[in-house]
Order: sequence, then C-alpha cells, then structure tokens
Amino acid sequence: MRARAILFLITILGLLSANALAQTDTYRLQVQDVVRIEVYNEAQINAVVPVGKDGNISAPFVGTIHAAGRTTAELESDLAILYEEKLKLRTPHVAVTIEQFRAIRASINGMVTTAGVYDFRPGDTVMTLISKGGGINTDRADMRRATLKRGNSRELIPMDLHAMMYLQDMSQNYEIQDGDELNVPEETKNRILVLGAVVAPGPYPYKEPMYLADAVTMAHGPIPIRSMMSRVWIMREIAGKPGQFQRIHADFVKFIRKGDSSQNLELMPGDLIYVSETNTPDLVQISTILTNAIFIFDRIKF
Repeated sequence: MRARAILFLITILGLLSANALAQTDTYRLQVQDVVRIEVYNEAQINAVVPVGKDGNISAPFVGTIHAAGRTTAELESDLAILYEEKLKLRTPHVAVTIEQFRAIRASINGMVTTAGVYDFRPGDTVMTLISKGGGINTDRADMRRATLKRGNSRELIPMDLHAMMYLQDMSQNYEIQDGDELNVPEETKNRILVLGAVVAPGPYPYKEPMYLADAVTMAHGPIPIRSMMSRVWIMREIAGKPGQFQRIHADFVKFIRKGDSSQNLELMPGDLIYVSETNTPDLVQISTILTNAIFIFDRIKF
C-alpha cells in the first residue's frame, strides 16, 4: 500500500506541475479573472484590473478592451499596439500576468479522507480534486463506480478511479468545472464474511486478489485453544445457481506450519469463511450460519 501511495503522490505532483506551466501559456482569460498590466519604464500605466461580466477590461489610458477568450500573450500584443497608437510610445514592452484566477468551486464526497467543497484554478483536474479531499479510503471505497456530476448540467459521468490511480489510465482525468461534484461510493457488494472461532468475526471488504490468510488476518486471527484451524470451511455460491452453495475445506495449519500454499485458497466476492471450534464441525450449524450470512449480506453496510 505504501508503494501505491507514493506512486499516487508522484502522479499528482507531476500533474499539478504540468497544469501550472500550461495555465500561463495557453489559458484563455475568463470573466472574473484579474490581470496585472505592466509597461516597462512606464510605471504610471501599470494597473491591476478585473475581467468584467462583459468580458472587457478597463486598461489605463486606452479605455475598454476585450479580454475574455484571449491569452495573456494576445492581450499583450493588443495593448502594445494601443499604447503605441494612443500614447505614442516607441515599441512599448507590455507584460500581462494573471493576478488572480476566477473562483472555481467543486466538491468531493463519499469514501474520502476529507469530504467538502474546495477552490480550484482553471486547468485543475479530477486528480487535483482527489488530492484536495485527502485521498480515497481504499479499504471502503467502490473505486470502479465513482461518478462525476457536472455543475453546469445534469450530466453524470461514470468514473473508474481504480484504473486511474493504479493503472495510470488518465483518460478520465477530466478538467474540473465550476460546481462539479465527485462522489466516491462505499463498497457494499464486494465483501466476504468471516465467522466462527476468530477474534473479530464479521463482514470485510474484498480486494482483488484476496486469499484465506488475508481473511484470517482481517478477523484478527484465531482464538487460542478454541479455534481448529485445520478445519476451515469456505461457503461459495455456485455459479448460475442462486441460493446454492458449495463447501470448500481448507487445512490452514498446513499452510502455516508447512507452507502448503494450496491450503491458502483464493477467495471470491461473497465468500463466507467459517473457522471451526472442533475437529468435527457441525455441517447443520454451518448451513444455518450460511442462511444467516445471506441475510446479513443483503442488509449490512460497513
């Protein structure tokens, strides 16, 4: 997990750096942006002005000029021509920089560290939004079923954040728009249930790939003296036969003491793991537990 976290952080930092460089070169001015105008050796002309609702700025000594939709370089060229024509300046060196970007606010909620509404700059992306939210709670999040709701419409975009974060698929790393809302839902389907002689029985999230040892660890291990780890049972629904289950036996002692990896069975979503208390588990009891487990799976959220 640490390696994944480091990789995620490196990715975010790289994207943020790229965005910062691109914003000043290709960014087209928007209403409510604020720009600084400076003319070399002409301090009286220098000013900080907002882009008004009509898309114009009020430039010192030359009046109104349209700015919205233009880059700072294009605006510099326009102003240079005007200052040369109206103020008779000889080849004026005009610099236009963005003093303040218009406010873009977007929100992130669900299975993240800090859900809330955050301010963004033009060019910021979904990855920036995730970073602002403190990252995803990967133990509880259904990362493949996130959604991005666009603030300027009813459009709901499905998001596979697992592919984005772990497979470096940046095709969904959309630019954030004002009013966007990213929802990272809780995982309620991909889970297993650990019951019987374990310290902390209950439902746990399934994370592919997952093995019997992972389930035992999540349940805080066996109960000393009571647990019979040589008699662990996995109840798994038979494909194509809803409500019918197969019982799979695993001798976990062989895995622990002899390194027999064949006993560390790979799990599937929906598996029920039962750790026996005796050498001869009561299969009727297991069937009863299985029936109860189905009821629990249908209703519990964690």
